[in-house]
Amino acid sequence: MNTTHETRVAGLDARAVLAGLAARWDAADGPGYGELFTPDATYVQFNGVLLNGRQEIADMHDLMFRTMLYGTRLVTHEIESVRPAGEDRAVVVSTGAALYPWQKQVTPKRLSRQTLILERVDGRWLVAGFQNSRIKPFPTSGPLFDVASKAVRLRVERSRRAA
Repeated sequence: MNTTHETRVAGLDARAVLAGLAARWDAADGPGYGELFTPDATYVQFNGVLLNGRQEIADMHDLMFRTMLYGTRLVTHEIESVRPAGEDRAVVVSTGAALYPWQKQVTPKRLSRQTLILERVDGRWLVAGFQNSRIKPFPTSGPLFDVASKAVRLRVERSRRAA
């Protein structure tokens, strides 16, 4: 795990929380993975699917560990930020990927950014919210950007004239 930023705040070791998630993931333990979330947690997968509650998170991961994510391991690439959001809450932003056995390292195509909302419950840090998004930088220059920008401008102007 490559960490270049502070990963601890007010009794929270974000690296340990992420390592716990990875251990359950790597063991293909859907129910155990779900135990690391609050009962009412929300989880947005990289494809936009929303999971509600610990049980739904556990069930979906149990299914995925037996099918599309079979044999994968969870890799944290970097913890980008950890900041408190109250006495018993924190927001963690990290990057990482689920890697298949034939993949040796995280490639730009597989890299995702996760935002986790952590809550301390009975002295234990659990995930209350999780958002996972693939990192696909939007181009802001170059010939493709110029053509796409002109096409958008033309369509907007056309729709304004038609209105």
